Amino acid sequence: MKFSLQLLESNNEIVKKILVSLRDHLSVVFDKSRKNVLRPVQDKIKIAIESQPEYGALLSGQLKYELGIPSPDFVRSIIDIWVQSIEIQSSAVTISGNSLSGGFSINAIQSTYNDVLSSSQAVIIDKYTGSQIPWLEWLLLRGGDILVAEYEVKMGPNPRSRTGQAVMVSSNQNYSIPAKYAGTERNNWVYRAISSLDDSILDIIRNEVERNL
Repeated sequence: MKFSLQLLESNNEIVKKILVSLRDHLSVVFDKSRKNVLRPVQDKIKIAIESQPEYGALLSGQLKYELGIPSPDFVRSIIDIWVQSIEIQSSAVTISGNSLSGGFSINAIQSTYNDVLSSSQAVIIDKYTGSQIPWLEWLLLRGGDILVAEYEVKMGPNPRSRTGQAVMVSSNQNYSIPAKYAGTERNNWVYRAISSLDDSILDIIRNEVERNL
């Protein structure tokens, strides 16, 4: 007994149907993966920011006393803004010729830093002088600029100190952020933290996509 099989569709039509089926499946996979990777990416970025030396210095080190950070909540609230603003979007899977394209985009830190700089926690108001200290702008953007002319920080217990351990006093010197912490728009503690995560974030996304295929 003999059998014969005849394909009623051309190779191009078969390929097109396969691509359409794959496109629809990958669209579902990408959308599901996008939702599942948000929290791990947020956690990864938060840990990276908090691992920078500036974080420790703001909570209990040199920057806390020099900038007069009265409470760790000032710093933690800024990090919370950064973490909660993280968005992960999946682009539509499209067919181009005999191939598929699609992917993810991550929006993490505003390049202008306006979201955090506009926060009330980004500015400290001295209760004795009424002066405003934009500590976060100084740290993120001002680099080695002179911030307070003819003043320097004097370390030691003082009842007028916001932290109890340092005050600004008249001097023939000028105050700037310490060089090892001084940041600019494209070279500051949060920028460096995010820049170090490209491969690890890619691994999070890749593993989740593979799990959902």
